[in-house]
Amino acid sequence: MKTLDPGKLTSVDAHGDRITIIPAEVKGFFRKHRTWTQLVLLAIFLAIPWTEINGHQTILLDIPNRDFALFGMSFKAHDVPLLFFVLAILTLGLAFITSIWGRVWCGWACPQTVFIDAVYRRIEQWTEGNYIERRRLKNGPMNAEKVRKSGLKWVLFVITSSLIAHSFVAYFVGSKSLIKMMQGPPSENLTYFIIVSFFTAITLFDFAWFREQFCVIMCPYGRIQSLLLDQKSLAVVYDVKRGEPRRGAVPTGQQQGDCVSCNRCVQVCPTGIDIRNGLQMECIACTACIDACDEIMTKTNKPKGLIKYDTLDGSKINYKRPRSVIYFTAIMLLIGGFVYALSTHEPVHFTILRSAGLPYSINQDAEGNEIILNQFKMHIQNQGSQHASYQLSLPQELIDKGYNLTAGENPLPLPVGQSREWFFFIRTPRSEFQTDKISIRVSVKDLYGKPKSYERTIQLVGPRQ
Repeated sequence: MKTLDPGKLTSVDAHGDRITIIPAEVKGFFRKHRTWTQLVLLAIFLAIPWTEINGHQTILLDIPNRDFALFGMSFKAHDVPLLFFVLAILTLGLAFITSIWGRVWCGWACPQTVFIDAVYRRIEQWTEGNYIERRRLKNGPMNAEKVRKSGLKWVLFVITSSLIAHSFVAYFVGSKSLIKMMQGPPSENLTYFIIVSFFTAITLFDFAWFREQFCVIMCPYGRIQSLLLDQKSLAVVYDVKRGEPRRGAVPTGQQQGDCVSCNRCVQVCPTGIDIRNGLQMECIACTACIDACDEIMTKTNKPKGLIKYDTLDGSKINYKRPRSVIYFTAIMLLIGGFVYALSTHEPVHFTILRSAGLPYSINQDAEGNEIILNQFKMHIQNQGSQHASYQLSLPQELIDKGYNLTAGENPLPLPVGQSREWFFFIRTPRSEFQTDKISIRVSVKDLYGKPKSYERTIQLVGPRQ
């Protein structure tokens, strides 16, 4: 029977069946700092949808209602072009980080790694014991101990997955709306109940069972890393010159390298690879092998760093390489454009359309002079962080010529995040229509706080003189 090459895919056996990886626990410099990093990232992810800034949820992506909030700023559907800056900055930022620090994202900040490493494997340790006990339990017969420990583990997995799914969905429906839905029966909000249940199932499947298979099989980032990395990029590498020939590779008494063939680096790897075979697609740069090897080197009275963070060619890290400079320059330009777009983002958005019906009508004023009446409809949204009161007006020079603006409600009060349709009329002396169209500007002023006016150009139509 033809067997698979284990050097190509370490998570399957010779028959193509999955090998369940239960990595050994490890302590050390990188493990300590990764733990703190993961705790901070978890706290941020879980806290953001339940916090508010300036009356808005810290991050809200309410797609059905086209309502978005980002750190105290409110956005609507017409602000979607700003999303280009966000996506471009994130994409180029990941490319820049990878070109210099390798797959540090995968090992330190990717949600797949953070949740599995900091949450789900912790639950396994609490319920089933260390990696030796977990391996023994997995390979052992079905008995009361296995049912009790595995049952408790999966109950906690389901609860944890549900909490994660609810927090994730809160980013899109709003935490307040989600809490109201949770207080009622599922039948009242069946669609969102199905969505939360679906994300709970996906989270449970991925973090509790699929795990490293996502990184190995599905994640596109691992497959394009060869395009982003070069010999000057930082990676987790094995010092071949120092480590080889490893113990057992040559007869006793001949010169051997520092590697003692303990396979500790393989035992702690969450994707099951042997880093001594060189940089591999499955490596997520989690640094577990570095801490494990350093521990063995300390016990054998040898220098640390047999496995270490280093550039692939062993040179010093260089931040001024053309690729990195291009990425960084593009990121800075995008950030500058994004900051400018945010700084010029108006706290009010309004569009003015001509009302349906006749384009204009002809009336008479109290003195019998003909007046041309144009009717408009304004859709106005309060995107600011406080209650607003908008006043609609014309420039004084038009008023002096006999132009008149009237509205059913002027000024118009508008709470934060709400929108209204606002109808108004403009009366114009017929003598002003030397042509059949006149362009004028109307002003919308926010009377609350520091008054600020926003102007738009509209066209009045009427009979030519």
